[in-house]
Order: sequence, then C-alpha cells, then structure tokens
Amino acid sequence: MPLWTVIVVLFVLLAVLAAVTGWWRYIFTAWTIRANQMRVDRLGLLVSRDADIQRVNAILRSFAGGFNAMIGQPSSSAWKGYCESLPALERPFAEEGAAMGYTLRKMFLYSPTAFEAAIVRPRPEFRYLHYVGLGFWSGMRNHDPRRIARVAEGLDVLHRYLCFDGYGFKSAFFDYPTNENALRRLDGLEGYARNAAYQGVGRALWFRFMDRPEVFVEHVERLGDHAMDAAAGAGLASVFVNPDRLELARRWAAQMPSEWQEHVHLGMCFGLKARSINNVEQFERDTAGLNSAVKDAVFASIRECDRIELLVRAECGPDGYRQWRARVTHWMKEHVDFPLAGIKGSPRKTSTVERGSVRGA
Repeated sequence: MPLWTVIVVLFVLLAVLAAVTGWWRYIFTAWTIRANQMRVDRLGLLVSRDADIQRVNAILRSFAGGFNAMIGQPSSSAWKGYCESLPALERPFAEEGAAMGYTLRKMFLYSPTAFEAAIVRPRPEFRYLHYVGLGFWSGMRNHDPRRIARVAEGLDVLHRYLCFDGYGFKSAFFDYPTNENALRRLDGLEGYARNAAYQGVGRALWFRFMDRPEVFVEHVERLGDHAMDAAAGAGLASVFVNPDRLELARRWAAQMPSEWQEHVHLGMCFGLKARSINNVEQFERDTAGLNSAVKDAVFASIRECDRIELLVRAECGPDGYRQWRARVTHWMKEHVDFPLAGIKGSPRKTSTVERGSVRGA
C-alpha cells in the first residue's frame, strides 16, 4: 500500500476517533476564560474587605469554570458535574457561565426550543441564571439590539427578558469602564427589553462599586430615566451575592436615595426569590438566624412574587414581565417596610438598619 494511502487512512481514522470521542472540542481551549484574569484586582472592582474579595473571586471563578466546562470538554455532561461540585453559594454562577457557552458548544447553531429543552427544563431551579447567561453570550459576541431580540424570541414569555439583563450586564461590566458611551447601544432595544437591559447594568455597577455606594449612585444617576431599573438590578445583586449575609445587603440598600428605594426593594425580592429556588435547604439555613421581622418580610415577599407571576401568566397579556415587576413593586410598597425590615402593621418589632441615603438625606 502506498505511503500516501496509509497517511490518508490514518488521518481518517484519527478524524473519526476525534469525532466519536469528542476530543476535537479541545480546539475550543482558545475560547476559554482565563481564571487568573477574573479577579477583583485584575478587573478593578471597588471591593476592599477580605471576605468580600474572596467571595467575589469565587463567584468569578465559578462563572468562568462553568463556561469553560461547557465549551472545552469532550463529554457533554462534564459541565453538569462541574456545577454540581460547587458550594450552593457559587453554583448559580457556574450555571450562568455554562449557559453562556451553550451556543458555542453547538457550533453557533441556536434554537430557543433546543436551549430550553437541553439547559433550562432539566434544572429549572437555575432557570433565571440560564437566560441571563444566554444574553451574556450575545453581549460577548457584540450582537446588536436586533440580534439579541431574535435570540430572545421564542423563549419563555416572561423569563426571556432576562436575556436582555445579561446583555446589559456585559456592556456595563466589561465595556463601560473604558467607554461610558458603550451603554448607548442599549437604547436601540425596544419596549421593556431596554428596561431589562438596564437592570443588568445595575447588577454590573453594583459589583464594580460594591464598597462605594456613593460612587454607585453617582454613575447610576447618569442613566436618567433608567436609573430606577439599574437600582432594581443592584438590589437583586446585593442579596443574591449575600443570601447568608442579608444584613450587608440591607445596610447597602438603606444608603440608596429615597426615590430609588422601592425599586431596590423589588430587586431584593427577585434576588431572594431566585436564591430560594436554587437550593431550598440552603436557603432555609441561610435565613434561619434572621430577625423574625426580617424573616417574615423575606418569605412574604417571595410568596407574593410567586403569586403574581402565576396571575400574570394566566392573563397571557402582551406586557407580562413589566406587569409582574410593577405589581410586586406596588405590593411591597404597601406591605413591607424598607429594606425588608418587616411587614407593615405587624405586631412583631420591626428590625431596623442604619438609614440615610448617601446624599445625606
């Protein structure tokens, strides 16, 4: 047999072996996120307390690990094992990172039906993170507003708006620090998608200015009409990162301008709602030691969030996600003392935190 024939046969056999085993996916190594670049100091985040630095670094590492496990491992289930290996605090971020890598693993072939069947429905407890991760990927690909709208089309009628949240987060976390005009592209989004994107902006700015609430306020005030959306996103981030340290989130929330507080409150509700479904047992442990008034406020808010979601879904209206958030905001304003201090009119003693906005109000 001629040498060239032997070479061709060997090449074909190697190609078949690589295809069958999935070894070829190691070519995606070039796309992986370098964990040593995802740190507080490297990213210039205003986080100074050692415990917070360690926590944020672990979150960033978990997010990168989920993405890397999704795209770079031959086994289609390797990413699941990685996510499941993490502590309850960190796993949601790994799930988000894995969802971000889904389209890349599929060789850029994307179907909303396939995404929900493969990623969302098998692990519904992390569904919010999955939609955010998908939108984050669109941000990393620099999709324009029309493209991200097409990505979200066909997804769950309410949760698809979280794609725009992830899209906005990427713009604020990675692009805004070097180019404040980067957020202008979000204004090309239509309807409530734009509001959702600015909610993601708020989450990102909270991470960037975690220890400097006055700097956070300074930057968010520049967002004009969307400052309230960003405030809601920051409220979500503050409790989602600190489900076991709600006193920190409540203290931060109490420093926000009074006109933002009902929106911060809404974000806190949604963040706790997400944590409560991520891991029920862990959430029970995290909230077990709370002051009774605060605990009442937390669980009442989550129950109402669930109830209103069911109502909105049953109504099948064209503006469900906005309605969901608006109705929860109104309910909390009427029934819960800010920030999650207790149920209004309750005989229990209301828990307080040091109040006063960063403006000195």
